[in-house]
Amino acid sequence: MTEEEFLSRWYQERPSVEAWGKFVAQRLMEQIAPLVAPVSADIFVRIPAVPRVKGDGSILTKAFYRGKNYADPLNEITDKVGVRFVVLLDRDIAMVCRAIEECEEWEASKDRDYEDERAQAPYAFTYQSVHYVLRAKGEKKLGEVIVAAGTPCEVQARTLLQHAHSELTHDTMYKPSVAKTAEMHRAAAKSMALIEATGDYFRELMELIEKNVAPARELSKQMAALYRELVDREPDPTRAEGLLNDAFATFAGDKPEEAIRSLFAQKPFLLDRIRERAATKLLFRQPSIILVYLAVSKRAADAQEGWPLTFAELKPLYTDLGLAAPAS
Repeated sequence: MTEEEFLSRWYQERPSVEAWGKFVAQRLMEQIAPLVAPVSADIFVRIPAVPRVKGDGSILTKAFYRGKNYADPLNEITDKVGVRFVVLLDRDIAMVCRAIEECEEWEASKDRDYEDERAQAPYAFTYQSVHYVLRAKGEKKLGEVIVAAGTPCEVQARTLLQHAHSELTHDTMYKPSVAKTAEMHRAAAKSMALIEATGDYFRELMELIEKNVAPARELSKQMAALYRELVDREPDPTRAEGLLNDAFATFAGDKPEEAIRSLFAQKPFLLDRIRERAATKLLFRQPSIILVYLAVSKRAADAQEGWPLTFAELKPLYTDLGLAAPAS
């Protein structure tokens, strides 16, 4: 096959490859969301997971100039489209792996696992990442595009630190066009060793933080379940949820669920106000907004004192409860 013939076939296939990459990225974010709730998947994944299709030069180089001896390069190359999921800690990678392996939309094969490589070569400090190839289980119609069964998408899962190391070294240390020196290898190994140690310290710190915030996180989960039930829509927790939860956790008392149910049973119109505003206002999609209503109804002055955002955002809650709006 000539390069011209290869590109002709590639141009025909590329729209379906691109569509499959977009589908994988979106579907995987949906799979991750319930696993990390109440944290938003958009926060858990630290860099937007945007699929990237290989450019002409890149795919030609891989097909014809990398010494792979492909019989059918277009069908054998598995990273024609790829997407990276970058998370904070190495333990978070396991959550991405779980989301991949539990989805029924694709056949997943793990092509690289840095933990396995580390176990096999414990004294080596090299490039780290988990790589999967996700192939469409059957033919799919995505928009106006037909994606053939078996269409691959490469997914990489790595931490922020691993991603930084890869961005710095991968186009030099792991490419055949670069003459690598002993000094380069040693510097790369030292930086990876430091990344591993830092990752361990980060994990230890996170465990201490989580122990401290566990009560607030549990309260947020409780509020999310109540929000779904009472408001009858899915909450959209963001960093604003943490601010509300931190500010009003002490207002909840020993039985917050009972108190909140009682408030909205007495004033069911409040749920209508939340539903109306939730369509356009992020604040009213936070689970703990129902906790704020409870706080304002019980201790209006203290609620105003503890409010973490602007008073303009708080005024509608006082108005809904028939109370004097706080002064700005």
